[in-house]
Amino acid sequence: MALWMTALKLVPWDDVIKATPKLVRQAKQLFRSSKEPAPPGAEVSADVLRSHDPEAIATLARALHERVQVLEKEQQASAALMESLAEQHEMVVQALGTLRARARLLTIACAVLFVAVVVLIVWASGR
Repeated sequence: MALWMTALKLVPWDDVIKATPKLVRQAKQLFRSSKEPAPPGAEVSADVLRSHDPEAIATLARALHERVQVLEKEQQASAALMESLAEQHEMVVQALGTLRARARLLTIACAVLFVAVVVLIVWASGR
């Protein structure tokens, strides 16, 4: 239990707490935008393409262009969100690495102290 408490103390919680509202806001925004239906007219229908009507094809092209722009913005937002999450993950991993190294040193120190106590007991009982 104490090991986990030490690990939690090593995490830079100020940075995590400051970044959390932004991450939540971005995640909600990304989720909302992914649930929005495609704008009307963005469906590629075979009838429009077969009609060879330049105006209908131009309208379809504009709608598809707008949809591509929306998807690019969503992709950029998603990439920014993943980058923020990766940075937070990296902070946690670094904290755990530090904790692991400290635990290793503590184990070695305990072993050395144990050996020293045993030597002292043997030495004291021999007198």
